[in-house]
Amino acid sequence: MMDLLLTKNPIINSLRAKSINDYTSKYFETATQLNIATGFISNESIAELKRLVEYRERSLNLSLFIGMNYIDGFTKLQYDAVKELGANLLANGIGNVYVSPKALFHGKMYSFLKGDQCLGAFVGSSNLGSFIGTSQNLIESDIFFEADCGMQVHNRIVEITNILGEPISQAKPIENFKEPTTALLDGFEYVKKLSNDDKAKCLLKASQNVVRIPLKTEEKSNLNAYFGAGKVKGRFSRRDYYEVEIIISTKLPNRSIFPVSDDGNFTVITGDGYMFECACQGTNSKNFRSAHDLKILGRWIKGQMENSGALKLGEKVTEETLRRFGKSTLVLTQSIDKDFWILTLE
Repeated sequence: MMDLLLTKNPIINSLRAKSINDYTSKYFETATQLNIATGFISNESIAELKRLVEYRERSLNLSLFIGMNYIDGFTKLQYDAVKELGANLLANGIGNVYVSPKALFHGKMYSFLKGDQCLGAFVGSSNLGSFIGTSQNLIESDIFFEADCGMQVHNRIVEITNILGEPISQAKPIENFKEPTTALLDGFEYVKKLSNDDKAKCLLKASQNVVRIPLKTEEKSNLNAYFGAGKVKGRFSRRDYYEVEIIISTKLPNRSIFPVSDDGNFTVITGDGYMFECACQGTNSKNFRSAHDLKILGRWIKGQMENSGALKLGEKVTEETLRRFGKSTLVLTQSIDKDFWILTLE
C-alpha cells in the first residue's frame, strides 16, 4: 500500500488527505525501531526525540542519521544536545546518532519496525521537525509505504546510514560552530519585526506604569510546561519545548493595571523590536501567554537563556539556570497612550 500524505491545513481540507500524524501517533506507541535519515535538525526536534526515547523507557531503538549539519554547521547548543542523545542511546543499547562527514545528504526518510516487520515508512518533504510534529507552518507532502514496500525504504535508510554515516561519538569533534541566532522570532507567524526607527519610537513611549513578573521554575509548568502531561492523556503526544505559560500571582504589585482575560488580546513590543499579541487567561487571569502560539513567548525567553549559555537544549529551567542567566523577571511597561506594553527581561 502507498498513500500520498499532506499536512493538515484547512485550506486543503477538500483533498481529504491523511497526514503523517495519522500514522505516527500509533507507531510512536508500538514500534520497537525508528530509523531516521534527514538533512537538518532543529532545536525543537532534538528535544522532542529525547522526550520520545524517555517516554518509551528503553523499549524503542532509535537510529538518527543527520545528513547536513556536520558539514553545513551545528550551533554549539545543537551539537552538544545530539552528542548527549547519541551517548545516552549507546549507553542504554538502544541506538545511535550518526553524522555525514563525507557528503551533504538532504533527504527525508523515516521507517518504523516492530520486530522484523515494517509498520510503515515515509519519504517526502517533511524535515524532522515536521515529521515529529514540532513544525507546522508549512504544507508538506510525503508518501507512506507499508509491508514489503515499507521494508525496502527501511533497508535503503540503513544502507544510506552505513555508507555516509559515522557515529557522532567517533567523528572528528567540531570546533567551529554556527553562531546562534539572535533573531529569535524571525519566521514566526503572528509576529512582526519592527524597523529600527519604529522600535525606537515605540520604546520612547514608555510610561511609569510597570509590572514585574518573577520567572518561576516549577517542574512542569510556567517555563517548564513542556515537561507536563502530553496533550493526549496516556500516550505520546506532541509538545513544544518552547511553550510557556507564566503564572501571575494575584498579589503581584500593580496587578490591577495589567490586562485581564475580559480585555482580550493585547500588544507587546520586545526590547529587540518584535511585536506580537499576548493574553491573560484562566482563573483570576493568572496565565500570561503569547496569543495564537505559546511558543512565541517561550522562544523569546528560553532562546535568550540558551544564547547566554545558561540553558542546555531540552533541559528544565531551574533556579541555577536563572542564576547563570542573570535575569529572573519579565518587565512589562505600558506605553503612554496605553496602546501596547514594552517587554524586557531583567
